[in-house]
Amino acid sequence: MPHDPGERNRAHVTLERMGEVLKIPLSPPKRERLLLYCDELLVWNARTNLTGAKTLSQFIDGPLFDALTLLTVLEPRGRLLDVGSGAGLPGLPAALVYESLRVTLLEPRPKRTAFLRHAVCALGLEDRLEVRESKDTSAGKERWDAAVAQAVWEPARWLDRAKDVVRPGGAVYILASRLDGETVAQSGLELEQRVDLLRPSDHAPRIAVRARLP
Repeated sequence: MPHDPGERNRAHVTLERMGEVLKIPLSPPKRERLLLYCDELLVWNARTNLTGAKTLSQFIDGPLFDALTLLTVLEPRGRLLDVGSGAGLPGLPAALVYESLRVTLLEPRPKRTAFLRHAVCALGLEDRLEVRESKDTSAGKERWDAAVAQAVWEPARWLDRAKDVVRPGGAVYILASRLDGETVAQSGLELEQRVDLLRPSDHAPRIAVRARLP
């Protein structure tokens, strides 16, 4: 999707400031790769409902920022499972920022998996990203080093389900707007890191957590 130079420059500035807020490395090449992903998503969004955001700035300020909060607690190595990936959030942006990460995007809706496969090819990520179309959120008997599910279940339910997909000693990530302090402890997992943020565009609270399976 073509953008005027002014809009493109503003998007780069916005992503640079987000990197500063999140304390994550978003170099110019990484920002450009994220913008290429945004381009592909917005083109497809015109005919397939991938996101409620209609413009580049709306997507960056909202869904993309929420997805990038994962990077504040993410261990950028190993194999990450993104359950209910939808438009690729947060697994695909994480892979664009961290080239050492291997990601499986698990999504049950055919139109969204079609977009994900297209995006993976368009962004040259075939060697590190796998797309699986499945309603089986347990992903069979396979176990990953880490897993995340953004906006799929409430944190307590996700922590319970994550035990079926993450190996012993692996990481489980929570992205939420609210999180009770006892939720992780009651799940039997160990809370390793919690980051509380305010989304710059509207000051909405966002929380990112890394918990560890025993």
